[in-house]
Amino acid sequence: MNFILHYGGDIKPGKARELQKWLDANEKEYANSMPEGTKYLGTYFPMYTSDKTGGGVHQLVQVDSYGAQDRLAEAGKIDGVFGKLQNELFSFFDEQSQNWTSALYKSVTDATIFGE
Repeated sequence: MNFILHYGGDIKPGKARELQKWLDANEKEYANSMPEGTKYLGTYFPMYTSDKTGGGVHQLVQVDSYGAQDRLAEAGKIDGVFGKLQNELFSFFDEQSQNWTSALYKSVTDATIFGE
């Protein structure tokens, strides 16, 4: 199966350039540290959007199954490269902001379609 996890939120005021530098220095290692069944697709600023509450930065991760989400969550809890980098990356996000979004998208070709 093919899923995309989407997370979005606001960056702490004055931290956007610092985030950009952190990603430039750490994004490759972060991508390589992802747990089995997951693939980091990138962290993005939207250039235009109609989304009113999704925040200013969006992260996309491909997962191959529902179970891969559990491995991703578990890897973020343990001491290791992924957990360390995940914590560093998320330290840039503004926890006080009301602008958060998360979604799980499933490939149309893998989806079960009812009622037609």
